Amino acid sequence: MSEKFVDIIAAISSSKNVIITGHIMPDGDSIGSTLALGLALEKLGKKVTMACPDAVPESFLFLPGADRIHCGVPKNDEYDTIFVVDCSTPDRVGEEMQELLNGNITVVNIDHHINGVQFADVSYVDSSAAATGEIIFDLLDELGVIDVDIAINLYAAILTDTGSFRYEATTSLTHRRVAKLLEFGINVSRVTKHLFDEKPLEVFMVLKQALKNLYISKCGRAAWISINWDELQKIGAKDEHTRELINYPRSIKGVKIALMFREPSPGLVKVSIRSNDDTDVSKIAAEFGGGGHKRAAGCLIEGDIETIKEKVIEKVLKVLD
Repeated sequence: MSEKFVDIIAAISSSKNVIITGHIMPDGDSIGSTLALGLALEKLGKKVTMACPDAVPESFLFLPGADRIHCGVPKNDEYDTIFVVDCSTPDRVGEEMQELLNGNITVVNIDHHINGVQFADVSYVDSSAAATGEIIFDLLDELGVIDVDIAINLYAAILTDTGSFRYEATTSLTHRRVAKLLEFGINVSRVTKHLFDEKPLEVFMVLKQALKNLYISKCGRAAWISINWDELQKIGAKDEHTRELINYPRSIKGVKIALMFREPSPGLVKVSIRSNDDTDVSKIAAEFGGGGHKRAAGCLIEGDIETIKEKVIEKVLKVLD
């Protein structure tokens, strides 16, 4: 057994009834890591509950076991261990799950974000990993419990969090891990079809509306796009239908920092920030109570979306200057 997973494996060994969760507004890494770890722990004889602070987005419902993920905390006072994956701070698990963290329970955190806070009894954070799914792969590979369903979930986790292997954090080790996963018989075309080639009509309606709110700074080095709560309601769209919007300002030639502003609920603004150079946008996000990676970060801010856009953009332009 390698030294790096000693504490996590010890926590697994001593657990009997576990709950696994990711973060609010879950992405592919959060969902895929939750499912992979959950299915693996069941193979090891554990009683497993998989949960998420928010509902699983439609594009991930095809993943093996996704129909078993509870929205919120199921009523069960007998959990002895909670595994928190892909989550850098306790507030990212939502209020209901935070109450569980503060109870009489062993907390295990597995993550790859660099600017998190210590909140677990057992914590394993590897910022060199392009996705939490990479860490979960190493753990489960060592335990010898990966099967095709687990492999599909890990593949989806890594594929989505690396932007289909386009982001800077992608390494040769990322590809070697994925190569091992493919050996389990993953139907790659089926997975990619669900993730990228079958989109709800709402995605295009959101894009149509948001492109009206696409702007670029006078210097040409910053660009942003936005959609508010009222616009989402008129379309009948959910927050999950806005995920790809950040790619449009980010793809404009000459843009160094791209932003997306959206309202997942009235008076709450989700800000996504992406860097196309060496600018550390996690520091920008941190000034507004958020965090993330050097090239990809975000934050949640309460208030008026137009006011928040003005403040964040002003900060971005100062950083660029």
